[in-house]
Amino acid sequence: MISRPLSSWLSYADLNRLNSQHKCAEKTTPSQEMAQQKKWANRVSQIANIYHASKILEVGCGNGLASLQLLDSRREIYANDIVNHLDYQVKHSSVNFSTGDVCQQLPYASNSFDLLFSINSFEHFENPLAAIKEMIRILRPGGLLFLAFSDLYYSPWGLHASRRLGMPYPQLLFSSSTIQQFVDQNLTRLAHTYSDFSDPTKIGPYLNGYSLEQYRQIFKSQKSYLKILAYVEAVSLDGLHMIHRYPGIIKDKIPSIESLFIRGIKLLARKKG
Repeated sequence: MISRPLSSWLSYADLNRLNSQHKCAEKTTPSQEMAQQKKWANRVSQIANIYHASKILEVGCGNGLASLQLLDSRREIYANDIVNHLDYQVKHSSVNFSTGDVCQQLPYASNSFDLLFSINSFEHFENPLAAIKEMIRILRPGGLLFLAFSDLYYSPWGLHASRRLGMPYPQLLFSSSTIQQFVDQNLTRLAHTYSDFSDPTKIGPYLNGYSLEQYRQIFKSQKSYLKILAYVEAVSLDGLHMIHRYPGIIKDKIPSIESLFIRGIKLLARKKG
């Protein structure tokens, strides 16, 4: 077991060495992306059918393909994001799209929706507490909120950059300046690994950096407004070998040991009132 002084970081040479020893993830193909969106849409559809939800909003919709899969004659489907990155199929569909910042105010009246869902977006919202309060505002009394998001920042793939850095926990092993140096010196080679509309001058998308404990506190703080119907935390042990190899570096930078292993959260709740 290698130990290093507290608050230390690995070097740029270490980053290149470790990256050469770990296989980076492959970029998702269009068919794989569609399959993922269909999977999430099927889960949302099941919730909608069980609870007879007909007016549905997706927050942080990205390309909008999950919303597209939900369209049928029984439903009004709405989608929202801070920017318009809709897939062409969605643009030419009956999905009702709007731009707006859920951390500020969305362009919808209070008590508007039967079901609101957000998939793999909550960890990108700058102010998750403000976001959940805004979601609650536009949800009707008795309406449902479904959140599913990963990877949490302190978990193995929490940097959301596994197509560029193949080792777990790079955000805890290397300083932000070292990671940026890697991007700057490999712009051309890394270009094909980014998703459409991503910024290739950064290692990955914007992350709020919230911990597991902070998310738990946010949900707890809204218990006067939400009744939790289901809550699941997903575990990942992908980084055990890195924790064993660099315990001092990693453990010095985390809020809890538990935060290293919880990679994602799923929550289903009903608005009270």
